[in-house]
Amino acid sequence: MLTVDSRTPIQEYPPVFVAQPDDHPVSSGRRIAVALAEAAWALHAASVTRPEAERLTRWTAIAACSTAQGEVAAVCLISRDGPPRWTTAGPGAPAAHLLPDPRDDDVLLSVVRGERAWVDVAGEATRSRLAVSFGVERLAVSGIPAQTGAGHGILLVGRSSPWPDEEEAQAVVVALAAHLGVALENRRSVALLADSEASHRETVHHLQEAVRTPVPHVPHTELGVHYQAADPVALTGGDLYDWVVLPAGHLHVAVVDAVGKGVTATKDALAVTHALRLLALDGCPLEDLVARADRLVTAQNPHLAATLVVGRYEPATGHLALAGGGHPPPLLVSGSEVRELAIPGRPVGWPGAGSDTVTEVVLGRSDTVIFYTDGLIEGTRDIVSGLRLLGIHARETAGYPAKHLARALVERALAGAVRHDDSVALVLRRRTPPLARPGLLLGPFEYRFSPTPATVPLARHLLRDWLDRVPVDSVAEEDIVLVASELCTNAVRHATGRPSGVALRAWVEGTDLVIEVEDDGTGPLEWPAELDRLPEPAAEGGRGLFLVDAFSDRVDVEASPDLTVVRCVKEAVVAPGATLHSATYHADARG
Repeated sequence: MLTVDSRTPIQEYPPVFVAQPDDHPVSSGRRIAVALAEAAWALHAASVTRPEAERLTRWTAIAACSTAQGEVAAVCLISRDGPPRWTTAGPGAPAAHLLPDPRDDDVLLSVVRGERAWVDVAGEATRSRLAVSFGVERLAVSGIPAQTGAGHGILLVGRSSPWPDEEEAQAVVVALAAHLGVALENRRSVALLADSEASHRETVHHLQEAVRTPVPHVPHTELGVHYQAADPVALTGGDLYDWVVLPAGHLHVAVVDAVGKGVTATKDALAVTHALRLLALDGCPLEDLVARADRLVTAQNPHLAATLVVGRYEPATGHLALAGGGHPPPLLVSGSEVRELAIPGRPVGWPGAGSDTVTEVVLGRSDTVIFYTDGLIEGTRDIVSGLRLLGIHARETAGYPAKHLARALVERALAGAVRHDDSVALVLRRRTPPLARPGLLLGPFEYRFSPTPATVPLARHLLRDWLDRVPVDSVAEEDIVLVASELCTNAVRHATGRPSGVALRAWVEGTDLVIEVEDDGTGPLEWPAELDRLPEPAAEGGRGLFLVDAFSDRVDVEASPDLTVVRCVKEAVVAPGATLHSATYHADARG
């Protein structure tokens, strides 16, 4: 049971109008009007922003006691499945657990059921147990109405002497009870809406998982994708992508933009991506893929229409073949040069659907191809201008990791856009090792140090000194040092403080470079699942882990009660051909 009294501080609530002596210039009508105006803010606003039932009943009991010039007041909420919940106000109010169930009194039961809106219990022929419990002669009771069925409960105010103005007391108590009833109904509606939104979000999440295939592992290849719906409420649409590694080791990739909105468009786009995947797995030539997909999907849905681009990529050679069906041209970023790759053809669902030709290109090391939907170029209503701006954005962000490049392109293209459409950006980058450089390759690096912030710069310096003697890509070297620095900083924060409690290690595996940081503390037991968005500027943490995830190709965490090891891999950054030196590059700081 809940109980409060008038001595409980109420500064967190809107002010309650306090009754004045009869000779005070404020009239009783003015007093009631002010009290009900305050109730409108205190109850209805709180029922949405802070909808705890105790807050609503507490304010109402205190307001009723003061405004109706009572000595005690109480609210009793009644549910079918549990005992009544009392909230009392006034210095003479009894403890809630001593109060009876209003449903045990025939007179009060009629009020609870909504059969009577008002009753002065002490004026009834049979004196109520509640009046006795509160120690008063007069006890005014009003039902708290509900939208359907029986009411929410009762509101009562008591005095040990007759009411100064019984009609005024009745008006106050009935009005406050009605306000509380509406507030409780709003509270119920807000809770139902929250449950509905949570269910909707879960449904959308499962739908997105079903239609958005995970990133496949492709040798010598970096992949990234980002999707943003036009409507933040309806998080699905007709822009879809698909990728799968074919039996021969080639990567099949497709981007589809189906006409329409919402789940219906998602269903149409999914039909196209599935048809393309099945035909690719069946060995259909790329030049025939769009036309055959059109025949498959329009046989079941003659009204479906979608533009698309489909490609086959050979990771070993960098050869990429593209075919299109009325889709915007992919962009090839090579160094500082950005150019469009023409893919002429007609969309699925149009007469003569199919590709006019197959466009072929061989990607060099770090060359990047950007696939996208028209949401990225139509925001200005000028497609030519949109394509030009997308090319500028691609050139400016070309050095980003693939998944962050995809997000950056979508966010930059939509910033300040006149109109918003569903948008997808898919990034394919060739990641091959640097050119072979004969020579000696140092053995593994290890530096063990005490967990103090001052040692992190020294660890960073020693690692850079080791990297200078390893045939590692100069561009990737800065990323590796940044990852190591953030991991060491995080380890210092979680370590126990014992000497030599942190270790930084690095070694070469083929053409990959591995960074490992160990500490003797109990950090997070698993890597956070969502690290694709930079934390908010006001966030207290998270930037370090974001950077580590952004500049690593793989991250693994091993945790036990007394040891945490985080291992990051940077792929294809070490030149092949070097001879491994047997010596281990080892340093130790025990200070």
